[in-house]
Amino acid sequence: MTNDLNSPVAILDKEIAKYPTYTIETFELCDCCGARFGIGYHQACQHHADAASQTDELPKKLREMLAEDHGHDRKHKLFTEIWIIPTWESSTRSPLSRTRL
Repeated sequence: MTNDLNSPVAILDKEIAKYPTYTIETFELCDCCGARFGIGYHQACQHHADAASQTDELPKKLREMLAEDHGHDRKHKLFTEIWIIPTWESSTRSPLSRTRL
């Protein structure tokens, strides 16, 4: 389990009841085996409002992660963080990137 309460997570649907402190916002299926995962956030998440912009990106990233599991012949994790690495384009929109030296 993660120590970062602000990271989006994916939880296998059969395991969701074991994680009552997480709020599931959507579900996604593995394209290869049909396993169903809930995508959500810890209830104490500080940046949950910022996550609205990742609505389409999170399921896509999860499907990629699940496909990699099949490609490496490994089982899916029951609980995993979904890491979204910002692209250069989105990082240039940051107010910090406009700071003059």
